[in-house]
Amino acid sequence: MVKALKFCLTAALFFAAASSIAAADFTTGLRSLGYSLIPAPRQVELAGREVRLGPGWSLECELGPGHIACRSLVLGLRELHGLEPAGTGGPAIVLRVAPGTVKGTPDPLLNSQGYRLSIGPGRIEVVGEAEPGLFYGVQSLLQLIRKDGSGGWLLPEGVIRDWPALQLRFMHWDTKHHQSRPETLKRYLDQAALFKINAVGFEIEDRYEYPRHPVIGIPGAYTRAEMQELTAYALERFIQLVPQVQAPAHMAYVLKHPEFAGFRADGSNYQACMCDEEAIRLIQDMYQDMIDATPGVEYFHCSTDEVYYAGICKKCRKPYDAENRSRLWVDYVNRMHAWLAERGRRMLCWVEYPLLTEHIKLLPAGLIDAITVSGRSDEWIRSEKEAGIFSLIYSSQQGAELLFPNYFPTVYHGRRSEGYLAMPARSVSGLLARKANALGTYCAAWDDAGLHDETFWLGWATVAQYGWSPETPAVEQSVADFMDVFYGPGNRDMVEIYRGLMEGARFFESSWDQVPSTDTKPAYGNPWAKDRGTTRIDLTLEPPALPFAWDCVMVVEPTFSRRYGKVLEEALRMDAEIEKVIYALQGKLDRAVRNRYNLEVLLSIAYFEKHFTEMLLALQQTEQVLLAAEEAGREDYPERAARMGAVNYLARAHGMVEGILQERAGMWKRVKTVWEKGRYPKNRSVGGKDYLHVLDDLKDHFADRKPGLEYMIAPLERIGLEDWNRRLAGFIRSYAASHQVPVPDLGG
Repeated sequence: MVKALKFCLTAALFFAAASSIAAADFTTGLRSLGYSLIPAPRQVELAGREVRLGPGWSLECELGPGHIACRSLVLGLRELHGLEPAGTGGPAIVLRVAPGTVKGTPDPLLNSQGYRLSIGPGRIEVVGEAEPGLFYGVQSLLQLIRKDGSGGWLLPEGVIRDWPALQLRFMHWDTKHHQSRPETLKRYLDQAALFKINAVGFEIEDRYEYPRHPVIGIPGAYTRAEMQELTAYALERFIQLVPQVQAPAHMAYVLKHPEFAGFRADGSNYQACMCDEEAIRLIQDMYQDMIDATPGVEYFHCSTDEVYYAGICKKCRKPYDAENRSRLWVDYVNRMHAWLAERGRRMLCWVEYPLLTEHIKLLPAGLIDAITVSGRSDEWIRSEKEAGIFSLIYSSQQGAELLFPNYFPTVYHGRRSEGYLAMPARSVSGLLARKANALGTYCAAWDDAGLHDETFWLGWATVAQYGWSPETPAVEQSVADFMDVFYGPGNRDMVEIYRGLMEGARFFESSWDQVPSTDTKPAYGNPWAKDRGTTRIDLTLEPPALPFAWDCVMVVEPTFSRRYGKVLEEALRMDAEIEKVIYALQGKLDRAVRNRYNLEVLLSIAYFEKHFTEMLLALQQTEQVLLAAEEAGREDYPERAARMGAVNYLARAHGMVEGILQERAGMWKRVKTVWEKGRYPKNRSVGGKDYLHVLDDLKDHFADRKPGLEYMIAPLERIGLEDWNRRLAGFIRSYAASHQVPVPDLGG
């Protein structure tokens, strides 16, 4: 028996070792030991043992306790792990800067972000090549700490040498349709620093006060003092808060105002006339206001994307054709590049339409193209490099999807989509192999559909991962690492929660009828909409057919079940899936120690999705009750009793729809409460100033269709259930009166 036990133990150890080896083939060494670190480090040497960390450890920071690296470590130990460093003596965590520690590349700017993290019994050293590297080494240390089963804290013994592959790792704050509270943005900067994100493209539009032209800023827009404070907060954490100002196109937020209507390109509020010197001075005033708001920042993003109408203005003297559109765009970029250089800023812009490939050579050296993608031709990439133009490798993690990003592979609008996460994992390494003159990565998270920023963290972190370490790990590991770091160890099931939210969102957006809105605007010059205009699309559903009387006999047509049969079948399944998500999130809120607010936002989205599925199923049931009313009205038993039975069924249907409306009102109130914890009420009035809501003449953004947050529930309201129920109540009263039966209480 002892021999048999020995054999079993040996076999178990063998299979465990084999499993570990197999796992290591598909994961990094840290991951195979149960440790998460994102971005994944470049070099790791592990001893195969673990170091126990505890409250007896002291902290030694050569740069002083006030340095951000030291403060970040103390705060992170407390908030992420519940640890407080001891005074002095005993085992120690040592933070210091030592030039020459990291020589991962010939580029000193990349090396300056590098660090060496040495973890051993009794001593942990974080040594930065420079201050940014020290700060990033601290972030890695904070991510690696994990609890053991007995309530202690463990780290893997070994040495990590790490540095980024690319200098800049941008995240995108697109605030065109919302305004986050300043304390929210500071929290976002701290979280971004944990993932080694070091630049923010702050697309601010009219959310800034613009002192030179205050009419542009919305009521309660960020002030210069607020922006300067936020900029300083970011710079201390080695993050560039880069202004991103939409111009000369996408300028409806400016040109909607009567004061600037004369600057429009041929009457469209979408774009300013590029041949109007007053319009150019207005844009430069806006640039200068944002420069003043962000002192110490090195970069400025001038947008310049989708300039469809370059040269169409009557003040432009050359024909409106491809050649002149391209040259006018080049002239604008050269002019603004020189203007910004005089003010100490490096210019970023979207280098795209209407630029022709043969005109790339006319652009200024040092320009940074923020939209290099895998689809760019080799000729384009080569031309930019020859012109001395740098690039950011672009990945979008959000486009026009509703409620939740399309992160994972799915069937979307009848076609299989690989999901957004696959893009950076493939494109960064692919474009580097094609010799793109890459300076960094840019992770876009567009606000067009009005998603909550809390839904973007997985995308932001994933793109930063591949900007730091392009070749590894696999995207599946990167996602798992994110979940462990962002929500805390033991939260890998968050992947399934994300998938459930994503499926619920895709079901929501694909279940509606799409009908042309009454608001149609011209779209001349737009190569993707030429000669057909911009048709705004409304999402709606046809409610169940109301009953009607024919020769005193009630008639009900089952149109809802016929029209939406496939949607209703899927709604039944989706309702159960979303319910699982809700239970899982509710359980996590009980024990959440990291990013609790994020979980609250996800839960609000889940409840929104569940209301939609339950509304569909309730409307199906309502139709069935109406059909029962019709049948009851045709029964052969005494007429008065039959008619009373029919009226009771009708009243029941009325009550079911009233229940839908009450549930919607309660759900919506809770959603708004959660979302407005981290952001101001959308387009509020402040100090007697009201928001001017005017639609873009060209772009049709879902989040812009209503001035407030109500754009989310606009499709639900468009069904017209309130009016439907009023009309049903009128029919019930008329039907009851014609058959001389009492009318049940129908509420208000």
